[in-house]
Amino acid sequence: MDGRQFGIGAVPGSEQTITYSELIFVAVARTYRSGCGIQRAHREVNMNRESKEVFERLPLPGFRILGLLTASLLFGVSACGDDAETDADPTLGGISDAFEGDGPLIGYTTNNESALPDVARVDGRYRANLVDNRSDVTLHFNGAQGRLDAKLVEFPFDITVRNIGIGTEADSQMAPAPTGDPLIFAGIQVHVPELDSPNSSHVVVGHRGPIHFTVEGKNTVDGISTVNDVGADTVPDGRADIRVVGNADRTLTFYWQRPNASPGANADDWTPYRDTGDLPGPPPNYGPSVYVGLITYALGQTGVPFVGTCDAIEDRTP
Repeated sequence: MDGRQFGIGAVPGSEQTITYSELIFVAVARTYRSGCGIQRAHREVNMNRESKEVFERLPLPGFRILGLLTASLLFGVSACGDDAETDADPTLGGISDAFEGDGPLIGYTTNNESALPDVARVDGRYRANLVDNRSDVTLHFNGAQGRLDAKLVEFPFDITVRNIGIGTEADSQMAPAPTGDPLIFAGIQVHVPELDSPNSSHVVVGHRGPIHFTVEGKNTVDGISTVNDVGADTVPDGRADIRVVGNADRTLTFYWQRPNASPGANADDWTPYRDTGDLPGPPPNYGPSVYVGLITYALGQTGVPFVGTCDAIEDRTP
């Protein structure tokens, strides 16, 4: 198909048309929303020659929007067909979230929402816009507990957050420069069910003062935190994939890697946090269930504003 236009024919002599690029757009949107996946949508739309030929001959009646909806329906069927379930990842479940679309987070329990009010789904990602940290209101350290958006899970569990870290307000995928040695982070936290109790474990990505572009780990027990990191310049994009495994004995094992841009196609290459997977200091005494979710925070005002970003949460609990 060479990009020729199709007449809608809503009114005799009408010049209204629908372009091939518009068909591609609605087809990709349709297949992606239906669970087929964006790569499959592109592949099928570009390879399914028979469906293209059908559209070349199809007299699409009605107004422009009707033509687009018809194209969406027919291309969606062509791109997904009976293989939609095959393309969906059957290993994902539980608290998995792709943050599709725009709007508030869906299905989360939020602690201390007022500490960081601007958190939402934006362009298919988690986005926490941190613009004010007076009185360290967003901080997670010792007895300070900033905002947490989480869901309750039971041991054992296996949860990964994809492409999580820090960005600028203009571009969440561009890490802010570490000017002035800021302490700014985004990451995953495991918290006891009593959200007002300062007992948690987290791994976050960002700048840790003079240690730039790093992954930090922290255990907090009864308001006393112990913290370390994996070293400077280990995540030069300011983002990483983080995996936390909640073991049957209610202990935690953490892993990290540089972002895997195509986790469905490329194997992960996990590094245990500081070689052991253990965070520093004693961990909280976790019971049978915990909250697992996302945090974004700063210490002081240096480096503010910035955004915390995350592409997806994957729950691969067996």
